[in-house]
Amino acid sequence: MHTVHEAIVQAAPDRIFGLVAEVEGWPALDPAYRWCRILERGPDRLLFEMAGLIRGFPAKWTATQDRFPTERRIRFHHVRGITTGMVVEWHLVPSSTGVRVTLTHDLALQWPVIGRIATEWVVGPVFIDWIATRTIRQVKRVAEED
Repeated sequence: MHTVHEAIVQAAPDRIFGLVAEVEGWPALDPAYRWCRILERGPDRLLFEMAGLIRGFPAKWTATQDRFPTERRIRFHHVRGITTGMVVEWHLVPSSTGVRVTLTHDLALQWPVIGRIATEWVVGPVFIDWIATRTIRQVKRVAEED
């Protein structure tokens, strides 16, 4: 499964980058994210646990976050939970019309027999698309508030 969500955001790239990088603030950004706990913190890397209510279903996952500020890119890699193995990337590209924010998700569930079907027909379109749409919309809204 590969999903792409994009938005043009009228805000400074550093402001957008900061909103995306501060996962501890995501529950305030969108109530679908219930809580976030940092397990390890490094200069450009986090290990965190997060829980949410995704379309009414409880979810909990652990992920790493790698920040590449000079590239204006943030990568998440899910290491525990139902979405183990998923790679999520945020790319920020300034343009004449604002900052193009691209959010991608890549996931191939390694479940015997039904992994691909579950990924392509349920997890991706029903859950990942739903939360990604909300998250990028909220990042845009908050970044543009000032």
